[in-house]
Amino acid sequence: MIYQKHTKKLIKRTLLLMLLPIITSCGNGDQPDYNYTEEETKQFLNEITANAKASITDLTEINKQPANEFGIVTRYPLPENRLKEYNDNDGTMVNKDDDISDFASYVFKTYELTNENNEKLQFVDNGRAVYLQEYGLWEYDKVLCQNLGITLKLDGKFKTLKGFITIEFKMPKNLNKEVKIPVAISVEDKISE
Repeated sequence: MIYQKHTKKLIKRTLLLMLLPIITSCGNGDQPDYNYTEEETKQFLNEITANAKASITDLTEINKQPANEFGIVTRYPLPENRLKEYNDNDGTMVNKDDDISDFASYVFKTYELTNENNEKLQFVDNGRAVYLQEYGLWEYDKVLCQNLGITLKLDGKFKTLKGFITIEFKMPKNLNKEVKIPVAISVEDKISE
């Protein structure tokens, strides 16, 4: 009996020692080096700010019910090296943590949002990340693009939501760009519009 308890403790300690390097490497916050030029960064910022718009969520489009979530969606053309990988591998790519969008973060500067009852709605801080989410690839005007987005939660529901959001997109080396995004969405919208 004593031997079994000792063996179990030894096994637990051995497993912990084996997992320790994995656990600590996951939490050390290391991010790949930023290997993009100033010109590439500015072009990326220009693309995502030019294409940023407010949109209902997939679930809202399906349910057509008052909602308290919506998104900011945007896109940028795939760079040549990623496009080559996509074409060389029959439409597949390996998702890595060194795409230019992986380095983008954002800050809300100002916003004003009202629903159909003229009630002012506020963002709910639900622990969301301040980084852009990667969505699927899509072709716009015969150019393959990476879709990106931000999901936002409000303190009230809307059938229609109007107003604006001013966001500053931030990149390494203090390259940032601010954009004011008009908001005029409805639960009756179609996302593909």
